[in-house]
Amino acid sequence: MPLESAKDLARKARDFATADYDLRAVIIKRITRPIIIFTMLFILSGLLIWIVERSLDNAKIVTLSDAYWWSLVTLSTVGFGDVVPISGYGRLIASAYIIVAVVFIAVVVTNIQDALRQYAILRDLGMTGNSMERHVIVCGWSRISKVCIPELLAAGRAVSVVCEDENQIKVVRQVGEEIGGNLFVTFGDMTKRGVLERVNIGHADSIIIATDEDTLNLIASLNIHSEHPELRVIVYVKQPELRKTFDASGVTYVASPFELGGRLVASAAFEPEVALLIDNVSSGIDGHDIQQFTVPEGGEIVGTNVASLRRDLLSKGGPL
Repeated sequence: MPLESAKDLARKARDFATADYDLRAVIIKRITRPIIIFTMLFILSGLLIWIVERSLDNAKIVTLSDAYWWSLVTLSTVGFGDVVPISGYGRLIASAYIIVAVVFIAVVVTNIQDALRQYAILRDLGMTGNSMERHVIVCGWSRISKVCIPELLAAGRAVSVVCEDENQIKVVRQVGEEIGGNLFVTFGDMTKRGVLERVNIGHADSIIIATDEDTLNLIASLNIHSEHPELRVIVYVKQPELRKTFDASGVTYVASPFELGGRLVASAAFEPEVALLIDNVSSGIDGHDIQQFTVPEGGEIVGTNVASLRRDLLSKGGPL
């Protein structure tokens, strides 16, 4: 039985990406089915040879243990010769068993090889999922995600990316290699539950929906918010007039880069230093940075006013 080509296996992987399949179950089923059939053949052949041979004079296969010992030795091709059928019917059964066994061994080995190759392809495409926790999911590879993914990695956040096209996977991984950090990349339809489960959405801290299609962003945000209402959802919108629609969908934050960019350009026209400062502190990759820290309940600075906190931080050489 010929091995499937890498092209065929890759095509099957792409088919899996567009559907809610349990990929590991599919691969396991592919291996276990011929093994189960082969086990049944082993049991049946031993039983038949025992029924035919047990009552013959000078029979060497008298008990079931003799029959299954013969079946095992024949299957392993060792051929000790201590237990063999002596009747014509017994030898006919043995001949058929040997031929079928050889074919089935080839089938089992081929299926195992194909399954291992398919699993390797699926793993390379991110189809086997991840076990990240408190990570950030980024849906879509766009001009926005090209910027936010490096920023998230530079901030030390674990990131899972869902691309719309498998050809984008290598590009995203190159970004991860340049910045470093914990990055997982896969592809598929982000509106499907199986794809989101692949990036472990149930344990994510937040999700950024940033495709170039506002309609797709809206559908994805509605689905995600309905199934994971506690999850922080950030959506990129190209058309500012849709902001109210996205706000009504229950998302946490709606980002309209064109509006923000327009404000920054206007600021640069009459207060360029302010624009430069905002541009500098908005990136965590280089330059200065603005960070958010959560003060735990009962912390020593709880109840402290801003002026006192600023003096205390300055005395310790900390931030302003």
